[in-house]
Amino acid sequence: MKILQKPASLSLYLLSSGFQSFKRRLSQEMMVRRGINLDDYADDESLYTFYKLGEPENYVMDAICGNCCDDN
Repeated sequence: MKILQKPASLSLYLLSSGFQSFKRRLSQEMMVRRGINLDDYADDESLYTFYKLGEPENYVMDAICGNCCDDN
C-alpha cells in the first residue's frame, strides 16, 4: 500500500502562511521580552481572532497576558 503524502505546495503553504508567521513572531517577542511561553497563555483559536482583525503584536501581548508584558 502506498503511503499518502501532502503535496509540496500544501506543506509550503502551511509553513509560510500569514497566521503561522504571526504566531511565530508573537511567540518570539513574548519569550524575548518577558520569558513567557505563548502556548501557556493562548490557543490558536484566540490568536486567529487577533490575526483576522489585524491587531498589532503589542496589543495582542497586552490582551493575552495583561501587565506581565509591559516594558518597565
